[in-house]
Amino acid sequence: MKKELKFNNGIIIKKTHSFTYYLSKILSYFFLILFAIIIIVPFLIAIITSITPENNILENGFQWFTGVVDIEYYLTLLTTNDYGNIFQCLGNTILYILPTILIGTFCSCLSAYAFARIKFKGKNIVFYLMLSTMVIPGIIITFPSYLLFIQVYKVNEWFSLFPIIVPGMFGSVGSMFFLKQYFETLPKDLEEAAEMDGMNRFSMFLRIILPLSIPAIITQLLLGFNGLYNDYLTPLLYIGGDTTKYTMQLFVKGLSPAKNPSYPLIMAGGLLALIPTLIIYLSGQKFFVEGITMTGIK
Repeated sequence: MKKELKFNNGIIIKKTHSFTYYLSKILSYFFLILFAIIIIVPFLIAIITSITPENNILENGFQWFTGVVDIEYYLTLLTTNDYGNIFQCLGNTILYILPTILIGTFCSCLSAYAFARIKFKGKNIVFYLMLSTMVIPGIIITFPSYLLFIQVYKVNEWFSLFPIIVPGMFGSVGSMFFLKQYFETLPKDLEEAAEMDGMNRFSMFLRIILPLSIPAIITQLLLGFNGLYNDYLTPLLYIGGDTTKYTMQLFVKGLSPAKNPSYPLIMAGGLLALIPTLIIYLSGQKFFVEGITMTGIK
């Protein structure tokens, strides 16, 4: 491939790409296509399985083209309560998630702004101590937390929701670190001008930093929603067998009994549970990409 570049003096220079250029392009597209196949194929298998009659699955195994489309399993989940009320489970999940991600992300923004802009003694020590907690696997503190919260649960039955909702309201170290990196990319000129006009720190945070950080904040909201929505262990520990408080993950797990599981029904439930996260991600995709791209650029 040759490109012609014409300068003012009329000299034309022909530029030829090297072999390594074409090789890198071919390898890039190859791996992109490979990753796309790895991601898309399981979804196609789930979709086809969910609309295939169970007898066909048991007799012939999975087939790409069966010639039969059966939406009975979707209708069963959406119109009956044989396996639980899917809409109630979705409402419970959103009820548990919204206060956690909204208040938690705001708290993460506050701490991120403090580390990014405010100078105080021991700031680096505190920051790295908080950052070091990210290397501790969450499963390690699961049992001690359970022993603590089970005592609270004895006070009132509805306190079983306390460990699901409240701890996340204090934010997360990962979110704080991400937002701190983004805040550091913002110019300080606006804050200096606002300070000259007599604006205090909190007002600068609310009126300047937050509006300029919408992409990063939405990114954290999306990541937080995805993490909490897909959390299975925490609701399982504290909600137990109370189906009126079930989340979507507990609902989907209830579709797969130990004996004689219905694979089309399980796939249909999993795909229905996927829809909210898909809608949320597609709605904020533009901000998500911008937030990820801008973070870390100084």
